[in-house]
Amino acid sequence: MKIRLLIKDPLEAQGLKWLLTSQWNDVQVEIAERAVASADAYLYIIDMNYIMTEEFELPPHAVWLGISSERTFQTVYQALSLKAEDVLFRPFQPDRLIKQVQQIRFRWRNEMTQQNGPVQQRDGSVTYEDFLIGETKAEHPVLLSLIAPSRLEELDHLVRELEMHDFPTTYDIFPFSDFVLVVHKLNELHVLQEAYSIFFAQWKRQSDALLTIYLHIDDSRDATYRMLYRKMRRFHERIFYDGYDILTIEQEDLQWRDMDPFLSPLEQRKWVEMLEKRQVAEIREWMEQDFLTLESPFPDPEMVRVRLTSILAQIRRYMIAQSLKVQAVEHAYHSLFETVIREPVMYHIIQSFIGFIADLLQTSAGEPYEESSLVDKVQERIAANYWDASWNLEACADELKLHKSTLSRKFAKEVGVPFSKALLNMRIGEAKRLLAETDLPIAEVSQAAGFTHSTYFSRRFKEETGVTPYQFRMRRL
Repeated sequence: MKIRLLIKDPLEAQGLKWLLTSQWNDVQVEIAERAVASADAYLYIIDMNYIMTEEFELPPHAVWLGISSERTFQTVYQALSLKAEDVLFRPFQPDRLIKQVQQIRFRWRNEMTQQNGPVQQRDGSVTYEDFLIGETKAEHPVLLSLIAPSRLEELDHLVRELEMHDFPTTYDIFPFSDFVLVVHKLNELHVLQEAYSIFFAQWKRQSDALLTIYLHIDDSRDATYRMLYRKMRRFHERIFYDGYDILTIEQEDLQWRDMDPFLSPLEQRKWVEMLEKRQVAEIREWMEQDFLTLESPFPDPEMVRVRLTSILAQIRRYMIAQSLKVQAVEHAYHSLFETVIREPVMYHIIQSFIGFIADLLQTSAGEPYEESSLVDKVQERIAANYWDASWNLEACADELKLHKSTLSRKFAKEVGVPFSKALLNMRIGEAKRLLAETDLPIAEVSQAAGFTHSTYFSRRFKEETGVTPYQFRMRRL
């Protein structure tokens, strides 16, 4: 696709050219020295000064974006009356321009496909039936990608972004209840890998939901799509160990190793001893050593969950022996059980486990278990989890055994601000502290404060404070 830039400032024009050509391999960008149309340009990016002050006639049906420093109704009206795709007002985020061009690029590809004839299709398109009950084999090498967001409500958004992304091959998208599966006709691996790296980076700049992407190649032509689907589901199960925010190519099939999920008699006695002696440090070490140091090949996640429930059984016996029948303790125990069964990432389960045991042993030592108000519980969890970019309203609601809409409504009513705002305030506050008290790079401050990407962090920081993180730090010097 050819893009023609009509920008008065030559330095700005060179910067835009570099930005656009660095994103796509087959995009050509021409900087025009004067306001003259080009017959072979598909997209124009035009300084609105040309439109407002000079006589310039766009080619019929031209696709164009306006750029202006004048935030006036007249500018917007002029652009829309000439059917501009959008007007970007300086200074604008590069991400916004990239997204606009990406959408236009997607449209251009569709038009080229219609002009040149249909893209070569398989004799039989892949269907959900092929994945779930069929015996259809791939007729050519394929690359499959499994993409899972940390928040399921982002699935629809994820599908829309995948549909619009500039992948270099024919591909089919299959949304499932907890992930999206994409099937590509395999061309060159490094080209597809580059396309996914761009998609991964762009997603981070626009959403605070984390993604895990597993890429897997099958060129054997012996496997059915149903076999490939089962294989990709096992990769999805490995999020239990990997967590979110990764992009990886998986060359080998994933196999689980055997594991005895039940505590041995010796381990049971050890747990009885640690609980009776209230050895919190030893319990933490035992949990971290037993669960957080596992290496590939990993045991089946379901077996790990069974092992965790075996530990819960020892804790239940201890609660009965100590007559710990406080309603708040019972509630916390059942909440932990639900976490063990449903939480997708093992690290979060272990942290919840250790926190519950510490509170339980404090209660058994004679210190009263004070049931905090809902606001106190939420604020405590925000303070403890703000650094985790994947932690959100849904995670907090799960910990408190409440529906997220109920929690959101009650918290906002009592505090006066939504949960998301309270969480953002905590993260911005921590970012301010780190900017003022440390020399950490902006990217590390962003990560430590719980933001998925430094660009997203900078945008939200400026929205909340009126200055960029760099400007905030400079003012403190």
